[in-house]
Amino acid sequence: MGATILVGFLVLCIPVASSRMLPLFSNLKYWYPGYVDYGGLYSDQDVFQAVNISSTGVEDNTTCVLRMSTALNLNPGHQVREPYEGSAKGTVNNYYFYDQRGFLSYLEKMYGFPISSTTTDTFRGIPGIMFINVTGTIRSDDVCSILLWDGAGFHQGKGYLHHYAIEKVFLWPAPSGGCSINLNTKQSCFPSTSKVELKSGKKIAMSKLEIGDLVKTYSNDGEIVFSPVITFLDQDIDYKGHYYTISTACGFKITLSEAHLIFKITQTPDAIKSDFAHSSLVRPGDHIAVHSRYGRFHEQVTSVSVAERHGAFAPVTEEGTMLVDNVWVSCYADIADHDLAHTLMTPLKRLYSLAPHVLGSRGKYVHGYLRGALRPIGVRIFGEEKFYQSPQNKALVEYTDLFIESLPIDKNNK
Repeated sequence: MGATILVGFLVLCIPVASSRMLPLFSNLKYWYPGYVDYGGLYSDQDVFQAVNISSTGVEDNTTCVLRMSTALNLNPGHQVREPYEGSAKGTVNNYYFYDQRGFLSYLEKMYGFPISSTTTDTFRGIPGIMFINVTGTIRSDDVCSILLWDGAGFHQGKGYLHHYAIEKVFLWPAPSGGCSINLNTKQSCFPSTSKVELKSGKKIAMSKLEIGDLVKTYSNDGEIVFSPVITFLDQDIDYKGHYYTISTACGFKITLSEAHLIFKITQTPDAIKSDFAHSSLVRPGDHIAVHSRYGRFHEQVTSVSVAERHGAFAPVTEEGTMLVDNVWVSCYADIADHDLAHTLMTPLKRLYSLAPHVLGSRGKYVHGYLRGALRPIGVRIFGEEKFYQSPQNKALVEYTDLFIESLPIDKNNK
């Protein structure tokens, strides 16, 4: 009994048994010199200057590894004091890694072997240093392979969640100082920089959108229409959190929260399924509906990445759909059935169309209503399967199995 409790505690709170633990995740997060484009403060050049290392020899002039070794060096007791392959001497006589293979060898030597899986989903809710092994020559300048994973996404950096070329995912878990992870996510939003097209032909950022604006979308019959914005489910310009970016073969990209509904087409040997689905369920090989001057067509998804973005905006149009960055999406999230969500929102939409500003249409009241009243009622009537289920709990079970498999014990000895 005692051994079972101890193993459970280790899995949930201190996931790795090795000669040395990583710093507390909160400390790694605090000292990590994040990317300026993804919620941080530092450009590549800023990092080179701060650690007093030349960009010469750094792979493709990226700083993924350099940033992570900087975070370790800024944590007392974890400074790299000796030279290792792929490192160079820098600020305060510490050594900083510029080479990925050298840094991975160092992590294994100092913190033990990582837990591995074939998908990032396995590590939902488990923070640490993550390495995503991407095969082939596929590369994006702003996507890193070594990042700080906070249990839901990448802290102040951009990395692939799903991609054809992902071969293996490795995680060195960091103690969290507690047994719960705040996923820091809004379910129904777009970041400030997402764009929509107005009837005037002008494209504006989501943060500039106002009630009454006519937004481009498709009708149920597949015709272009301009539908008025009648309310906002959320509108928070100061929010900073994780967003998924879905990219296609021809360069279309959309960034949205994980539970937001997007039109998805999945082809199997037996059938072709098309419907709105949560963005977290989109995978490479699926198709999404995009818009160009030639009309609406289906584009194949090539990758799904995640990064921190600013702002949280969730406009609702009378049509219930929008074209955001030329990708057709629902105005709704959480509930898995777009048509059902559209029906449930009808009374509120009518109310807000009569008195939008008086009734707090900027999300102050309606968001509380949706989370506090409509969702619990909906779950009771329609069942939990109709609502978004975060993969965190499922992933924790899978992670526990992986951890127990890695323990040096005789599994036949009961």
